[in-house]
Amino acid sequence: MALPQLGVQVMWIVLGSNAAPYLKHLGAPDFLATLNNIAGPVTGFFMGPLVGSWSDRSTNRYGRRRPIIIGGLMSTIIAGVLYAGSEKALPEGSAIWLAAPMYWVLDVTINIFQTPFRALVSDKASTDQQVPMQAVFVIIISAGNYIAYSLTMIYDDPTSHMLMLMIIVFAINVVCVGIMMISARETPFVRPEDAPRETLCSPVVNIVRSVKGMTTAFFFLALVQCFVWLGNGTWAMYGQQWFTSNVFTG
Repeated sequence: MALPQLGVQVMWIVLGSNAAPYLKHLGAPDFLATLNNIAGPVTGFFMGPLVGSWSDRSTNRYGRRRPIIIGGLMSTIIAGVLYAGSEKALPEGSAIWLAAPMYWVLDVTINIFQTPFRALVSDKASTDQQVPMQAVFVIIISAGNYIAYSLTMIYDDPTSHMLMLMIIVFAINVVCVGIMMISARETPFVRPEDAPRETLCSPVVNIVRSVKGMTTAFFFLALVQCFVWLGNGTWAMYGQQWFTSNVFTG
């Protein structure tokens, strides 16, 4: 059930480490190629809670999680092909006008795709399996990082073969999601009649309200988490670029 996280981690790393070089390859100035990387954090900040809320309240007959995962995967493939294939779809010099906005769309669709993963595992795992499954996610994410960086070594210049790389990444995701669909069966959610009415934005509002009155330790841990992801994000997006340009001189 946790395998889809492997595929989506491969996708994040392949995209993140090659986003700026790819946009520069298409003709974007340095500042735009780098600035466009804020798409992930910005879209994730909003899409995570909203999609999580949508998934929690879904009464779809196929379950709360799987339909959103499938829809997210399909939309991600469409957006990814447009992003990676922009150079083939538009005349020379014009591809950047398709690739740059599609990178934002792709970040939205990936967030839709990945948000229900942990919730599905939490739904299906027993109480004793909850903590071990979180450890499994960490191991799978590490494996995804390794696979992603190995994929980029297939070509001397990944940015010139972005479409082929993305096709490989999508194939990995389809296989992982296919295994998840076979192994995980969901029971449709039935909303209790006396359940309070909530809007799609209710979880976001509740999060803001819950912060009030928290102890100093909570804010300290939140700050630590912030810096951890600052380091992770910087390394994932720019580590390969730095080594390529400054250590191996291109």
